[in-house]
Amino acid sequence: MEKVEYIDERGRLYSALKEGDNTIILGPPEDLMAELGLDEPLATTLHNILYRRGFITLEDAVRKQQELFGALQEALSVDVQKLTAAFHNLTKEGEIL
Repeated sequence: MEKVEYIDERGRLYSALKEGDNTIILGPPEDLMAELGLDEPLATTLHNILYRRGFITLEDAVRKQQELFGALQEALSVDVQKLTAAFHNLTKEGEIL
């Protein structure tokens, strides 16, 4: 069985196990981000962080709660950095006092 990494059209990472014509896709559940109501790009960012940290099943999420919290913090920190940069850019342009 061959294991390859797969990136879908949204940029979400998965592993694919291939044997002949059979393929099994491994990664966080397909509809997980929609269930959370997350928009892009945060949805793909969180998906990829969960994938890299090995969150594939409910058992993974239950067993590794602290790491799950860390994944969420990591995903949100990216947006905090973008938000801070936007404030900085607008302040430099004199739009925010």
